[in-house]
Amino acid sequence: MGNEAGAILKPIQAIIQKARRFFLPRFEVYTDGSVKNGRGSWAYVIVRRNRVLRECSGASLKPTNNQMEFQAAIEALSSLPEKSRIEIYTDSRVLIETLQKVPEWKALGWVKSRGQPIPQVNQLKQLDLLLSMRDVRWKWVKAHSGIKHNERCDMLCIQARSGS
Repeated sequence: MGNEAGAILKPIQAIIQKARRFFLPRFEVYTDGSVKNGRGSWAYVIVRRNRVLRECSGASLKPTNNQMEFQAAIEALSSLPEKSRIEIYTDSRVLIETLQKVPEWKALGWVKSRGQPIPQVNQLKQLDLLLSMRDVRWKWVKAHSGIKHNERCDMLCIQARSGS
């Protein structure tokens, strides 16, 4: 009898989960990070219902480009509510590919399969936590290809690096 009830409940629970996901607030997020002459910057643009809700950027001395790409995602996700649906558009394949490896590295105690350290491990731990509380889909976009909000992120990065 217990197994029959479980068999009946499982599809119902799946339907409820999909319905809940449908009603979550939805956001589009565009991120970028860059480094030039030892100065790094990150930026994001949050869009909802075709309207820009927020733009933000910041700068850092002597970071790597990947650190800035990761920081842009951290800052954007931190600014959005938990339990929201988010599509993040980034021109960083490294960010997307690195995040695909996180479950394996996490299972290994936050090291690579041969025990080597993971670059940006602290940022990856932050991202892992932020992602665990949100429904996020990652989309790669080509840099400097005329995508409006991606271009805006690039401009915000330039402004942040120059201090304006």
